[in-house]
Amino acid sequence: MPRQTQQEDTVTGFDGIIVGGGHNGLTCAAYLAKAGLSVAVVDRNAVAGGGCSTEEITLPGFKHNTHSNYHFLEEGPVPADLELRRHGLRYIYPEVQHATVFQDGRAITVHRDPKRTAESFARFSKADAATWLDLYHTYAEVARDLVNGFLYSRPLPPPELAQRLKGALGAELLGYMPMTLYQAVDRHFESEQARVLFKAFLHAISIENVPGTGGFFPRLLSRLARLGLPVGGAANVARALESVVRENGGTVITGRHVSRILVDEGRACGVELADGERLTADLFVASGVDAPQTVRLAGPANFDAGLVAKVEAYKWTAHSLVTLHLALDEAPRYTAAEYDADVDRAFLVVLGADDSEGLLRSFDQIHQGLLPDRLAGNGACPTLFDPSYAPAGKHVAFWWPWAPYDLGGDPANWDERRTEIVERIRAEWSRYAPNLAEARTVLGSRLFTPLDIERHCINMVRGSHHVGAYEPQQLGGNRPVPEMGQYRTPVAGLYLCGASSHPGGSVSAAPGYNAANAIAADLDITPWWTPVPAPEWSDTGE
Repeated sequence: MPRQTQQEDTVTGFDGIIVGGGHNGLTCAAYLAKAGLSVAVVDRNAVAGGGCSTEEITLPGFKHNTHSNYHFLEEGPVPADLELRRHGLRYIYPEVQHATVFQDGRAITVHRDPKRTAESFARFSKADAATWLDLYHTYAEVARDLVNGFLYSRPLPPPELAQRLKGALGAELLGYMPMTLYQAVDRHFESEQARVLFKAFLHAISIENVPGTGGFFPRLLSRLARLGLPVGGAANVARALESVVRENGGTVITGRHVSRILVDEGRACGVELADGERLTADLFVASGVDAPQTVRLAGPANFDAGLVAKVEAYKWTAHSLVTLHLALDEAPRYTAAEYDADVDRAFLVVLGADDSEGLLRSFDQIHQGLLPDRLAGNGACPTLFDPSYAPAGKHVAFWWPWAPYDLGGDPANWDERRTEIVERIRAEWSRYAPNLAEARTVLGSRLFTPLDIERHCINMVRGSHHVGAYEPQQLGGNRPVPEMGQYRTPVAGLYLCGASSHPGGSVSAAPGYNAANAIAADLDITPWWTPVPAPEWSDTGE
């Protein structure tokens, strides 16, 4: 049970402490609090939530999701297990999910209805339309639960995974894993328009075109037409989770920075805050910040020197995002809507990418620390679907092109060049949506740079919005390193519950959920929830 000091009516002792109040940390805390443990979450920011953040950063009354905007949280078990709807979380699932618009005025769209998507693909390739329907049926319908098994269970070693995945589909899934992102897409689609649609979305979730990333393609297919917009803002994910924690006796402490994880005789036993106050943990400490910072907080001397070196070599993503947020008098009106009227009703809109060669050129320039000659990336206008994001009759929109962290060799250049970059992003966006060039349309703007990403979320080092690179040495049980790939660390009672663990970033809550499973198992707690089965498949799907 939590203990209270005599001088203050504040809890100082807990069964467990979560370092970092992002949605993964809050998820881990919610499951364990509901299991009867006294749990505290400590977050350095004034408001918990991490990447689930909504702020009025342009003008009063205009709400902007500063990090995450497209969620597939309800595809997994967490919302139902924790009854997040009862705690106020709602999602809207737009019928037109995606639009990729091209410089020549054409567009390709993805709908919740796979047949409508096929019709759009068929304008570029009838073969691609048929391929889409086949892949959608396989991965978004037949194997949907199988994909959840990959995300919401402990990562399995490749030999064990190979034993569990049988039949033609199992072989196909395993066959994707050594491929590059582009190889996985190109083997199926012939038109550059369809190829760019998939490649752009995979790049948007921080994936580079390197060997070993092809396995993300079937994962994307299972969720491509199921993206949801959180009603009222992404921050409401955190508010709902925080409500669950508090309802079950947990504590959420904000505006307090953890300066040290306390370790005594090889066991994590609490945390020390920046002001010197100590909070004790009788059973566990779980860290929602990245693995390198966790090791530093717990003290490198408590780990093997070789492991410390491996963790410090953890790779951050080679590209980030720079976002232009706009407060608008009217929604963006895209020229490509003349080709396909559904463009102006699309949730996610990709622009600036016309072919694979152009994408490769853009990322080559980003890797050199340059803004690409042609900015490319995705954006949205949330008020098309949820008017509560802005005052009546007004809109909010954003576009987040891919960008380097070390702009011109120095991240400080993001602050120095803000005005110039705002003008450039708006000018390029306006080529596709001409009304954004009109002075009367744009009421306010705010640039959110890779440096701002890192400032707000300290685990998103170098603007790494998915908390680390997706490369073979950092996937599955190798994430963050093999010795810490099962949410446990060599320090007894110290766990990882953030996105530097499997399966990584995005608002899935999977790392937090999986860490809660690991902690419950180690503490011999019978889960009140029904754990998601590990992935397994045969030709019959059994």
